[in-house]
Amino acid sequence: MARSSKTTVDTAYDKLLDLLVTFTIKPGTRLNESELAADLSMSRAPVREALNRLIADDLVRFEPGRGFFCRRLSVQEIADLYDVRLDLETGALLRTMSRGRTVELEAFVAHWREALTKSEEMDINALVQADEQFHLELARLASNAPRVKYLCNINDRIRFVRRINLEETGRYSEALAEHADLLEAIANQNTDAACAILRDHLLRSTEEVRQHVQNALTRIYADDVA
Repeated sequence: MARSSKTTVDTAYDKLLDLLVTFTIKPGTRLNESELAADLSMSRAPVREALNRLIADDLVRFEPGRGFFCRRLSVQEIADLYDVRLDLETGALLRTMSRGRTVELEAFVAHWREALTKSEEMDINALVQADEQFHLELARLASNAPRVKYLCNINDRIRFVRRINLEETGRYSEALAEHADLLEAIANQNTDAACAILRDHLLRSTEEVRQHVQNALTRIYADDVA
């Protein structure tokens, strides 16, 4: 029985997570448990538990006497998350490079060099997923599970804005070229170059955040003003 309940909660969590990170549920919208349960074809109990988990992920907020709400899309919050992402990823890379060449590092470089040759065939959804996976797999090489957990949460919270970034004309091609340069530096065991390339790559994203958040809000509310 406990196992079934956990599976139901996980299902509710995954479905709600997708609705929230894509802003299918618009920022600031009140989340009605009964309506969500009906939409997900399940009881209110697992939906409520999933919502409480999403509060811990900073994707939902709870207001006493009012209920659950989808998070608002804040320029400052997104910029702060990009800054934390930069710190976590550059720290992970420095740690990994300090260990010298490893089988795992060589496998990472070989895999992503091959993947980059197929990137032109990807649609935007696949590109966003591949971009996240590239950075997470690189961070995992430092063997620090809490760091990766924090990065996964940050990715959920910035994914919509990150997608807007990659959709900008020419940006995804530039991002892929930066990934290729990073792989080259890693393969050559050039720690200074690798860290500089990663930092520049992530700083560029951070500098563009404000415009991307505005573009995201325009996209989210497009149907309301059409």
